[in-house]
Amino acid sequence: MSSAQLEALEKKEALEQDPLRQKLGSPLRAGARILSFELCGDNTAVLALSSHQAKTADLAALECSQAAAKHAGPVTAVAVLGKNYTVGGSRIALSASWDKQIKLWPVDSPQTTLAVLSGHSDFVKCLAAHPTLPIVYSGSADKSILYWRLPESADALAQSTGPLKIAPFKTVKGQHTGQIHALCLDPASASILYSTGSDASVRAWHAQTGDAIASAGGSDSGDWHIARGQHKTNVFDCRATENTLWTASADNTAIGWDIDTRAADMVLEHGAAVTAVLPVPQVGVVVTGVRDGAIYVWRVSSGTPEIVREIHAHTDDVTCLRAAGRVLYSAGLDGTLRRWDIQDVLGFDGGLNYIPAELQTLESPQQPQQQRAHEQGSSTSAMQSALTEEEERELAELMSDLDD
Repeated sequence: MSSAQLEALEKKEALEQDPLRQKLGSPLRAGARILSFELCGDNTAVLALSSHQAKTADLAALECSQAAAKHAGPVTAVAVLGKNYTVGGSRIALSASWDKQIKLWPVDSPQTTLAVLSGHSDFVKCLAAHPTLPIVYSGSADKSILYWRLPESADALAQSTGPLKIAPFKTVKGQHTGQIHALCLDPASASILYSTGSDASVRAWHAQTGDAIASAGGSDSGDWHIARGQHKTNVFDCRATENTLWTASADNTAIGWDIDTRAADMVLEHGAAVTAVLPVPQVGVVVTGVRDGAIYVWRVSSGTPEIVREIHAHTDDVTCLRAAGRVLYSAGLDGTLRRWDIQDVLGFDGGLNYIPAELQTLESPQQPQQQRAHEQGSSTSAMQSALTEEEERELAELMSDLDD
């Protein structure tokens, strides 16, 4: 191990021992890297873990409750089917893995595998589930998006003598020239599926047929897409609101795109690769997570983006952001799932770095110095990564299994 690698490891270990970071966000410790997660009801989450399995988590007790049947590789993505598609009163979750398979299982009984979806020829990297129809979507390192139709009634899953074998009914391939990193549905009608990937492009598909969405017409004919150019490299995440599609990229930006015109309305510049993005339109903010573990809260309602809060809690890459009501959840490669009251974060009056009053006695030595730099108007230093270039390269190497 090189001296730079040792230094980076020592720095990470020091952050993990920081008493403030150990308590910020009431961390739930999963015991493995959290690669993604989804919420399921008020107090339950489903976690995708590097330990080759998915787990359910009790958000009230702050602990993992049950583990699903193991995959043959890291679980990269999870999804939860709609509230009306249940087995024995239990919601149904899906887990996808490097083993190229997707498994369906009851959230209340994770060890029971209801169905296995097979069809990808390489790692499955992302999932999405239609909120009202029994349709599931998956994106893979094989550059394809597969559409899966489940039985109309979930009872068919429960009545099968063994895991039901399901094949895709639609394969979308050829438009993306790289791995598929993220999928999301439009929140208004769930009629459009958006996809992003390592080719830095963004594309749109009919959620029921898999046909490409046509552009609005005029001088710009052809399929709806955003070509590589504004984003320079991997687009890791995407989330849609009524009029805007937000994307997060390894080029250190998150961009808000006008869905009708495909114009980049807002560009949020960061000092590290942006690995997760979550718009919260109810309060006029967008939340981003980055590769150095920081979380930024941007006010975008005025039309000019502005960082209004920073959260320095995770000690490794932020992999996923979700919200339910006024609660924001974040997860990362440090193996923690943390929760934040959005109103408390926005209403905090102690400076740019969010530290709730009950934890301010634990404030780490680095925190006041960072805060003073911001109060002196050093916006540039605020956005710089705390890592050296060599350390950033080492983190990139550690993440290469997710990028390739």
